[in-house]
Amino acid sequence: MGARPLYLCAGTQSSGSTLISWCFLQRPDMDGVLDARFDMLPKMPRIAAPLAWCKFTIACFRMSEVMEYFAAEGWEPRPLLVVRDVRSVFNSLITKTYGRNGTTADDPPIRLRLSRFLEDWELFQARGWPVLRYEDLAEDALGALKKSCEQLGLPYDEAMNTWPKAREQIADAGYGNETFMSTRGGTFAQTIDPSLFKIKTGNIPPEDLEWLETRFEAMNRALNYPAHVPPKAPAEPARAIPKFENTRRHERYQRKRRLSNSIGKVSDAIRGLWPRK
Repeated sequence: MGARPLYLCAGTQSSGSTLISWCFLQRPDMDGVLDARFDMLPKMPRIAAPLAWCKFTIACFRMSEVMEYFAAEGWEPRPLLVVRDVRSVFNSLITKTYGRNGTTADDPPIRLRLSRFLEDWELFQARGWPVLRYEDLAEDALGALKKSCEQLGLPYDEAMNTWPKAREQIADAGYGNETFMSTRGGTFAQTIDPSLFKIKTGNIPPEDLEWLETRFEAMNRALNYPAHVPPKAPAEPARAIPKFENTRRHERYQRKRRLSNSIGKVSDAIRGLWPRK
């Protein structure tokens, strides 16, 4: 028996990939994972629908690595990459609670996350795999969806636009992107916000902006993104420096330390109640 196809979608954090995932999971013939945790390999739930879907964000794992993982689990990955101008991604991600510019494996530096994404984009280019440019939604949202369906060998379904399913009807929708879940409208057309497609640099330190435009020069050229966007951020800090203090691991360490100190104070207080012999 052959491997079961798995439509596997990925993009950077803050790339709009959760919106695309929501559209595909509205199809009556498809079910799966809306937005897998970025710091864990995705786990597929049991799916009764004919078609299986999973979306994750490229941060701790590359698309190539997740594809290899699912292939070993008996799936046949059929990949789709959502791309967005990385300057917009960085500008958004640096302000998000999940965009921790850290130094650990589960909260890696933002530059490293984006470099992993670039490697995946280069792989997609070499293999001719389908890529959905997020900015194309501003010009022809339904046309971009229909093109992705065609590239994946799927017929377009109007439910991708009308969104008849509730969140509870999706097998695994427990870890949806915070921004999308709080701003989505009733339909695809009602959710598209033209302001989200503008390239903003107000939160990008100047050295990071220079790195983005140099490191992603070939991708920007291939995807018709501008080679240069004027800086809007202050000159200082010059770069967003990754720090251990930005990570969840540091937060857990601090909580453990505070708990240990509290327990120690309580123990001292209890000992103080007993007279010394």
